[in-house]
Amino acid sequence: MTTPGRAEIDQVAEASIAALRAPSIFNTQPWRWRLTGNHGELWADHTRRLDGLDPHGRLLLLSCGTALHHAAVALLAAGYAADITVLPDLHRPDLVAQVRQGSPCERHDLLYRAIYRRRTDRRPFADARPAGAILAELRFAAERHGVRLHLLHYDQLAALAAAVDDAGAFERADPAMCDDVQKWTTRTRPDRDGVSPRSVTGPTDRRIAPRDFAVAAPAALDPGPGSDRGTVYVVLAIDGDEPRDWVAAGEALSDVWLTLTARGLAASPISEVIEVEPVRQALGRLLGAGNPAIALRLGVPVPDSEPVPPAVRRSGTDIIGLPGQS
Repeated sequence: MTTPGRAEIDQVAEASIAALRAPSIFNTQPWRWRLTGNHGELWADHTRRLDGLDPHGRLLLLSCGTALHHAAVALLAAGYAADITVLPDLHRPDLVAQVRQGSPCERHDLLYRAIYRRRTDRRPFADARPAGAILAELRFAAERHGVRLHLLHYDQLAALAAAVDDAGAFERADPAMCDDVQKWTTRTRPDRDGVSPRSVTGPTDRRIAPRDFAVAAPAALDPGPGSDRGTVYVVLAIDGDEPRDWVAAGEALSDVWLTLTARGLAASPISEVIEVEPVRQALGRLLGAGNPAIALRLGVPVPDSEPVPPAVRRSGTDIIGLPGQS
């Protein structure tokens, strides 16, 4: 017979497995799970931090926040609220959160099903613009985590394009940043992480240029016939600049991305405008409020387009520590 405590930790273990599919900057997957007692612990893994692009670990914490929200979504799909304590121990700052199985509740599996369909889609999107009702839903998804979603207006896109260009030029001139790009776009198959050429498109004519990942192998993803005319750009902004704020930004990013996936849209992040501090500050001035945490392009996929290949993922045995393991 399964004891209540064992049943709870088993449910949290299932949630941590779902969290393996969470998006992260450069697909670094910079987290570890440790299951202990009746709860799970989500730890930041600084060995996977982008030292050049993310020296302060902001985007690392944002990535951990996406994993945390994915786990909460999995618990909700099983019929339980997620009892989460963020940054529970000041003396252990790498302990991002403790997750417990909360009270029984009505099952909601819409976002859970989206976990297994979500992709980073860097191809041009279709002519059609996402419906206003869906964009409002995305704004609400961000606000659930205390994060603002700014939808950039048409007259702000030239400034965003300039910010993307400036960030790219800055990073190409910085050896430490170039090293990060090189390291995480030339991973071997056993690493099961990083950005693969099969998920990257070559140059196309767009208002806002896609990131040049400078992968060793040529970009292998066919950009397709999309015009990108219907693409919209959003920025998630937080009020503060503390670790808790960046974790919340990651939770909001996960919520927004899973929601748009569930509604038939696709997206890819624009993190370079966050990685370069002067550019991030300029983006904040463009928004007029809040501290930019991540930008995102989203749109309607071209009808009948081939699915984007899923990103490679590390296994649970690499990331999840079971009770009794160190």
